[in-house]
Amino acid sequence: MLNNKETLRWGWLSTRLACTKTAVIPRTLPWALTEWLPVLIIGIAALLPRTSGLADFYTVDEAYYWQHRVTNFVNALSTSNWSATNLTGHPGVTTMWLGAIGRWSAAQFGMSVPVDDLGVIQLSHMRLPLAMVNALAVLLGYLLLRRLMRPSAAFIAALFWALSPFLVAHGRLLHVDGLLTSFTTLSLLALLAATAPRNDGAPASSPHLLLLLLSGACAGLALLTKSPSLLLPPLAILILAVTKFQQLVSAQHSLSEQKLGCRILHTAAPADENAFFTTRTNTPVLLTTLQQSAASVIWATRWWFLWLLPALGICYMLWPAMWVDASGAIGAVIAEISGNAAQAHNSGNFFLGRPIDDPGPLFYPTVILWRAGAPLIIGLNLLLLLVLLNGVARRNSAFAARVSSTIDVRERRTAAWLGCFLLLLVLALTIMPKKFDRYLLPAWPALEILSAVGLVATFDLAKSFVPYLQPLFLRVGSFAAILGCGIALLNPLLSYQPYYLAFFNPLLGGGAVAQSALLTGWGEGMDKVGAWLRARPDLTSGPVLSWQPATLSPFLPAEVTVYDLTTDTIAQAANYAVVYSGIAARDQRIVAEAFALQTPPLYTLRIGGVTYATVHQLPRPFSNSVGAMFGGIQLRGFSYEQRSDRLTIMPSWNIQADQPGAIYYFVHVLSADGRIVAQVDAPIDAGLFTAYQTGQQFGVPLPMTLAPDLPPGHYQVVLGLYNPADAIRLPLNVGNALPEAIDGPHVIELMVIEL
Repeated sequence: MLNNKETLRWGWLSTRLACTKTAVIPRTLPWALTEWLPVLIIGIAALLPRTSGLADFYTVDEAYYWQHRVTNFVNALSTSNWSATNLTGHPGVTTMWLGAIGRWSAAQFGMSVPVDDLGVIQLSHMRLPLAMVNALAVLLGYLLLRRLMRPSAAFIAALFWALSPFLVAHGRLLHVDGLLTSFTTLSLLALLAATAPRNDGAPASSPHLLLLLLSGACAGLALLTKSPSLLLPPLAILILAVTKFQQLVSAQHSLSEQKLGCRILHTAAPADENAFFTTRTNTPVLLTTLQQSAASVIWATRWWFLWLLPALGICYMLWPAMWVDASGAIGAVIAEISGNAAQAHNSGNFFLGRPIDDPGPLFYPTVILWRAGAPLIIGLNLLLLLVLLNGVARRNSAFAARVSSTIDVRERRTAAWLGCFLLLLVLALTIMPKKFDRYLLPAWPALEILSAVGLVATFDLAKSFVPYLQPLFLRVGSFAAILGCGIALLNPLLSYQPYYLAFFNPLLGGGAVAQSALLTGWGEGMDKVGAWLRARPDLTSGPVLSWQPATLSPFLPAEVTVYDLTTDTIAQAANYAVVYSGIAARDQRIVAEAFALQTPPLYTLRIGGVTYATVHQLPRPFSNSVGAMFGGIQLRGFSYEQRSDRLTIMPSWNIQADQPGAIYYFVHVLSADGRIVAQVDAPIDAGLFTAYQTGQQFGVPLPMTLAPDLPPGHYQVVLGLYNPADAIRLPLNVGNALPEAIDGPHVIELMVIEL
């Protein structure tokens, strides 16, 4: 007879084993024709948004760094100057290789750059290989997820990964973060697949060799991309050690169950029967655990070195600097981590409404909230709710079993390790004072996968509670859920293309609210600013000032020079100034910005609710202040040059109200007896505009010829404005008008000259 304790123990073990076996997915999946349809859908969903319309804008890092690094990398390869391939401590080798392949393939296939190229055609050639690799990573990730999750959960997870605006935005750029995300995620998923449980749910006795080598190879590519991938080696040995530890514990439990069965049947127990009963004391259990842990670490170390072999091999083969100066290459990476990454950005940062050097520990959780779409937020919250329900429902075994069965055993394991990776990455990034939202990008596929697990499990749980519903209703509900999810995924991509960086969580208010919480603007939209400036007929009247001039100059004619907004050594007076949000929000150089903001914006660029840029026309310089107002046109002041036979007036006009254009001004030179001895009439804008906009600034020089036979003496120079359509002068609203007897109404005196 069994006592009560033995009965309870045996019943619990039976229930546990039964639940475990029914929840496992077959490790080898049949690939019928219908199995390829999801692959095709994922491939298209990943490829199209990442590769279409790449000739859009320059990000700051592309304009200042990566396009030049690719050029220098190509030059180093062509001259066999291997040490010169050590260009940055990121180290960004994969980015430079793919950028070089893009340039080479464009030349090979005859995709030459047109003479009038604004710069982005060449950039799009370099971007394309990176975009294709990032799209391919999503597809390969889906195939790995099929080994780790149910097909429905794997498909939803890959679809989220493929269509995430944050991932799509960075997956299109000539940069490192998109590639780092792809290679890191593939390495992690391949390692989880290599160590996945057997078909019967028991831990595998050894990793899947090909998947283990694939994981190591992807880790090597990640290490060649950016230093946060250094988290992969310790995480890999941890996964291997825990996998082995679970195998040893599972084997011990199997032996214990056999011994318990022998006691129940009153038959001979296996050898070392007393070992089973020693688990009632703490010391033998502790010793056994320590022995199992030590054995697991030793076993994991052997496999970890095998995992490390392709990683190091790829690092050596693909980085020529390692061939001739390995210590210098490794030292550059260490210097990047200890130097650049370990200190705040030299331009500062912006967080929760104020400029700040280090945003602190709340920064990356805030980034997740703002950069996530609605499906991601909903899925993560549902997953958290399921975890809480599972904990609360333990008192009700039937309810607990129902909740527990909605998440597959392998999905639990995958979710647990992805969660571990997320915590490690966020912790490592939080420690560093230099913080930007894109640094969290490697965590994004993991977040999308966890969200998919939560959504699919919640849907399965809901179905289990309503078994009485007809299949038709279930199909309709499933279709509605898929349709809603599809709209939520596709709408941002269609609405924001190609400015995916402008997408922020609509559940929190979108970009208009996000701009007060996070730093916005990394060069996106400068192409639109350039297009607006190119349409200005007075663009060539002077240089343009701008934050981040390298992101704007490719979109302007070559004869127009773009200077940094702080430049104060320009020989020619600047014409337009561009204030960009990415710098304006955090920059402390308020004097330069105030100089640009002294006039109302002529153009404001908003994308997705985010105000990215404002364009201002700068006042024309003058040496003599006036301040007169004719209608809605202000004469700020003027400068002049006087020669024996010529007088040149250089006014500074300020448009203070929208109004029709084609306004003329006249300058009369009056003798002492009131006669007009010289005069000139001209449009204030040189006839360039049919309408005037508030904030426009004009300053066309006006030369007048003075008759050589004018007698010496003092001459009065007067000015007024009129509309040539009816010859009516504009009223003088502000300023001291001369008596009408001198030169008619609404005339002011500029100066008195002496000949």
